[in-house]
Amino acid sequence: MKYMYVISFAAVLLIFSSCKNKKADPKDYINVSAYLKGQLKYIDTVPFAFLKLTKKDSLFTDSQYITREQVNKIVNEFLVKELEKGNFEKNYKEISFADATIKTVTINYESTDKDNPISRVDVYVNPDKERISQVYLVRSKENSDSTLTQQLLWKHNKSFLLITTISKKDQTEKTITEQIIWDDRPDEE
Repeated sequence: MKYMYVISFAAVLLIFSSCKNKKADPKDYINVSAYLKGQLKYIDTVPFAFLKLTKKDSLFTDSQYITREQVNKIVNEFLVKELEKGNFEKNYKEISFADATIKTVTINYESTDKDNPISRVDVYVNPDKERISQVYLVRSKENSDSTLTQQLLWKHNKSFLLITTISKKDQTEKTITEQIIWDDRPDEE
């Protein structure tokens, strides 16, 4: 009987030590930063013009053509160090689900640190084509007298939408919607 206790105790110690020394499985997050940088490289190669449509508080106000440099400047605001591969996996938690209504797999990354400038990233993957179809990011910045929130919806190889909301205490919220389009051809089915 005494030997049963010793063997049981040894087995428990062995199990405990193997659990303690077990390394966590590496996270296999989508490299959102590399994807956006790749898209910026892609638009350097396309022979299209960049049409920018602007609405202020839901009223159409302007359309103009902008340069690649201006597109890069807008997107670079979202390419923060927290989205780089090693940092991204440390600072965000992942939730994924299949959405039959839009025929995509949605991978959601929520920031685990309230001070991250990018609080949310959604990646929409087309399982039939096995590629990213859209990326959605939310960026916030607190200023002394206001809060700036920007939402970027990037459509693969086509366009992006930037919604900027400015909130000031005791003032009406202002929203500017900018759509930048360089390829308005219908998607291939």
